[in-house]
Amino acid sequence: MCKLAGQDNCDIIIPASRRLSMLAELIPPAETLADIGADHAWLLIGLAAAGKIKNGIGVEVTAGPYRQAAANVAAAGLTGRIALRQGDGLAPLKPGEATGAALAGMGGNTIVGILARGQDIMASMAFLALQPMGQAAALRRYLRQAGWRICREAITAERGVRYQAILAQPGEMAPLSDPEAEFGPLLLREKSPLLLREIDERIAGHRRALAGLERSSSEASRQKAARIRARIKEWEALLLCLIPAGKSFDT
Repeated sequence: MCKLAGQDNCDIIIPASRRLSMLAELIPPAETLADIGADHAWLLIGLAAAGKIKNGIGVEVTAGPYRQAAANVAAAGLTGRIALRQGDGLAPLKPGEATGAALAGMGGNTIVGILARGQDIMASMAFLALQPMGQAAALRRYLRQAGWRICREAITAERGVRYQAILAQPGEMAPLSDPEAEFGPLLLREKSPLLLREIDERIAGHRRALAGLERSSSEASRQKAARIRARIKEWEALLLCLIPAGKSFDT
């Protein structure tokens, strides 16, 4: 079973994927879910088999995963409930065709590009379930700009890598501070040990980068080093606020 921040367990298990199981738990019950970049269609298969979605639409731009997804859906006996389409982003969908969409396994900037190119499709949906592989701050800021609010967040770890997931719905969202955009306003509020460790390791990475920059005498390196020092100071102060006295990341 997968473990979510603030929850004891998850009911939906995606084969060999803790991060997709986390995303599946975050997705609300839906008439039709579109999975953009469906890969092998495991997310849709798991949700349909569990009865959490009635129908699914899997969109995959690459021929190989598209064929494998079709084979997996057929093997699961879900051909009548999960339709597969080959195409780019939201383009294969019609407005109002899907209750919500999932976009996982791609960078935050890539997700922003897909949503921006398909604003008419996005505007017809009740929710977005997102799992950015980096550039999460850009994605959260875009959601606010586009008139969406973050209503749930989760974090998990798989094979030593931490993954975040975001559930967003149409609505106003308060401006995000830099830490909120980077790490998630709701995750920061929950003070998940996984998130605290993520922040600590990101600080360590910045320190390594700073050590390299300090060996350079160029003006560009000095300016970049100053920005990194400011970021380290900000995130160290953030950790001090988030960790209760006498506690560690694992308690």
